Amino acid sequence: MKLAEVGERGFVESIIKWLRGLGVEAGDDAAFIEVAGVRLALACDMLVWRTDVPPGMESLDVGRKAAISCISDLAAKGAKPLALLASLALPASMEAEEALRLVEGVRVGAAEYGAELLGGDTNEASEVALSVAGLGLLEHPSIKRSGAKPEDYIATTGPFGLTGAALHMALKGLKPRSEELQAKLWRALTKPRARLKEGLALASSRAASASIDSSDGLALSLHQLAEASGVGLRIDHVPVAEEAKAYAEELGLDPLSLALYGGEEYELIVAVPREKWSIAAAAVEAAGGKLIKMGVATSTRSVELQVGGAFRELPRRGWEHFKLQAW
Repeated sequence: MKLAEVGERGFVESIIKWLRGLGVEAGDDAAFIEVAGVRLALACDMLVWRTDVPPGMESLDVGRKAAISCISDLAAKGAKPLALLASLALPASMEAEEALRLVEGVRVGAAEYGAELLGGDTNEASEVALSVAGLGLLEHPSIKRSGAKPEDYIATTGPFGLTGAALHMALKGLKPRSEELQAKLWRALTKPRARLKEGLALASSRAASASIDSSDGLALSLHQLAEASGVGLRIDHVPVAEEAKAYAEELGLDPLSLALYGGEEYELIVAVPREKWSIAAAAVEAAGGKLIKMGVATSTRSVELQVGGAFRELPRRGWEHFKLQAW
């Protein structure tokens, strides 16, 4: 079968199954090792210009976003970023100054979260590809995807839909009437933030039972957390950004779909035992963030969303390489 038939998820699941057969703990946002008594988390993320960069995005922002993608994975595990490495595949026809701005963007993104860019590798290719690997320090137990239990609250660190609306705007070549709205959407897409303070606060409080980064989209991330933990989810509240609602209303779109299937938002989705909710919420608030309840974990193994007063199965859909994406 070709990758277009298997899809990214099927391909990754095959790799995870193989690694687990070798005795490797695989299938989380990051990998974990211990060296001389020090616990570390390792993550990597790849960005390819043709599939991951919207038209008009500046090279510095592309490099920074590649760094943020990796740091967000570390944040979801409660790991403090220490260092990044960047590997670039570049066409020979690319302007050298633009290529340097890609690297500078990675450095800028790393510095924002207290990490350093230490080096990397370069190669030649027909299009730009940028891979960032990150090393993080685990000062507290890591928050894995697999710890959610039935009756845990499911929560997130922010609203969704901004990047879904921004991607629709960029890929369709559309502009909302409000220049302010257009600017907010574009900024959300090209200058994302990693929820590092929130992730570290949750790890320090030891109040979260599971956590995942939402960069593949809210719906898919909910399914991934449920599958890793062996639980079901009942979601009765999806926080949709007001800007996404405004864009959807103007363009005749469904704001809920923008929130569920947009991706690249880098919010954290966490499970919190009911008796520890006040501890988790207070820790995140002290870090300058907010936890928003979305629902609860169940023992049913199905992921359901409340729509029109009734719970329905939430499609396991999100951004997936190798397959055509529909809007």
